[in-house]
Amino acid sequence: MPTENDPSTPRLAHRLGYVVLQVDDLAIATEMFVRQVQLQVNQRTDDAVHLGSGGDHHWVVLRSDDGVPRGLRTIGFELDDEVTFARAETVLDEAGVAFEYSASPVADDRVDQLLRLADPDGTTIELFRGMLAAPWPRAPRWVQLERILHTAIAVGDLQKSLHFYTEVLGLRESDWIEETSVFLHATDRFHHSLVLQARPGPPRVDHLCFQTETFDDVMRARAIVQRSGHELRDDLLKHAPSSSIGFYFEGLPEGLGIEFCHGHARVEPGHRPGRFARVLQAKDVWQPPADY
Repeated sequence: MPTENDPSTPRLAHRLGYVVLQVDDLAIATEMFVRQVQLQVNQRTDDAVHLGSGGDHHWVVLRSDDGVPRGLRTIGFELDDEVTFARAETVLDEAGVAFEYSASPVADDRVDQLLRLADPDGTTIELFRGMLAAPWPRAPRWVQLERILHTAIAVGDLQKSLHFYTEVLGLRESDWIEETSVFLHATDRFHHSLVLQARPGPPRVDHLCFQTETFDDVMRARAIVQRSGHELRDDLLKHAPSSSIGFYFEGLPEGLGIEFCHGHARVEPGHRPGRFARVLQAKDVWQPPADY
């Protein structure tokens, strides 16, 4: 349910910067993110592939390491400009959250500074500043992506995860779907950078969303996905909480939905979170009422 956040809690997270995914086949997953998602390979090694857009070195990092479960490994949030790393240390210390600094952030992580911790389910969280820019021209793409917007994860204990992401990282509640899903925004004020979902089974990633520059880019992405033969998870729809219009397809690793959207709302100062019924119309406002 909506909670009152401590206004004195520093808001550490400015935006979703990137995710690290464990995949079964590095080459196949890279091909999908280049062809269907329209990202650009900015760095490739034997261990990892960094894919980015919009001048950022990486929005998605793919890895295929032995013994690591398939799925989401890391969520990277850019540290807000108003918060120093020293202040972030204090927040984590006071919350009893263990952390460590990257010993070689530029060489290994492709950012200027990076602090690493874990959420209640063990997912690695990285707070970074100064992502390396891609100095070469963007490869021509049929779809123009504006940003990596959000990810949605099913968590083991919704209230414990909500406390961590709001009272430690400083995200704020935007809206709820009954008592089972909560949308959280960072200081960039996009309606959600993270969605927490209470679902049976082990913690897992549900989907990853990219915002396009125009609605035409959403339709171009849809045409590419349909031509490729990938299964659509949800075709064109408009979400009630964020007002964004988009579609989803089944991506890689298996079980990961990829969403393209446009028109994602920003949360205004003073916003109070609302609560939507878990009905089809919350997911897609274009659907008629049940008795229509």
